[in-house]
Amino acid sequence: MAEKPGKCRYIMGILEKNKKSKGTAFVYDENNDYYKMGINGIEFVCDSIHSDYEKRVKELAEQYEKKLSLIVEYICPDIREMFGISDPEVIRNSLGKPLVDLGRGTLTYLEHTMDSLHIIEMEFEGIFTAFYNSGIDG
Repeated sequence: MAEKPGKCRYIMGILEKNKKSKGTAFVYDENNDYYKMGINGIEFVCDSIHSDYEKRVKELAEQYEKKLSLIVEYICPDIREMFGISDPEVIRNSLGKPLVDLGRGTLTYLEHTMDSLHIIEMEFEGIFTAFYNSGIDG
């Protein structure tokens, strides 16, 4: 029985992606079709690996806790409007594990404890030096 041509291309694509991730700390996640790396309790993802990403991940991971107050301050108006919570410490403790998409420049909270339906997301630049377009979607 001959294999379908599409299946062969699919397998070759997976092998190619895995080959590209060798030599880096990123691991290809076949289920989500992206590369990922966890460090300091933060999940970092990207569609393709760029040469500066490992350095950037380390810098972002080192600065996250220091910048968390600024992050909370930025999303506080959205949190207040959606959940009625305005205490920065409660928000900080409710955010859960962050997901940073390096290619999109987004910081997302999928596991926050304010409810089980919504996703909190914002765009950022630099090493969490500027924030844009926060939103809560669900």
